[in-house]
Amino acid sequence: MNIHDYTGLHYDFRTHNCWQYVRRVRSDAGIDTPEFDCASPDGISETFEAGRECSKGMVMTTEPRNFDAVLMASEIRGRLAWHSGIYFDGMVSHCDRWAKQVRLQPLSEIQRDYQRVEFWR
Repeated sequence: MNIHDYTGLHYDFRTHNCWQYVRRVRSDAGIDTPEFDCASPDGISETFEAGRECSKGMVMTTEPRNFDAVLMASEIRGRLAWHSGIYFDGMVSHCDRWAKQVRLQPLSEIQRDYQRVEFWR
């Protein structure tokens, strides 16, 4: 399995969300990942907030390893808007809602663009 195989894949939140993408990649790598329900882009932040409180067995870590889930948050109008992706060799693979495709970005860019970045395994 190569993380680059996912880059450029079409993405549309109406058919799947960023956490479903995380689950797919981790499953392809043989890693079980809990499901967290989310029906809309606006509701995903609440889903991730609840998931951080009840992580269903996932553990936050400070040193990422390949295929760790990455939670990223931007502050918008006084609240955190969460997003997720996959860490791999210093990069983060994630669904870009505006580009409508999966992107692979250096972790340093993610850390620059988001106010909070967390790694979960």
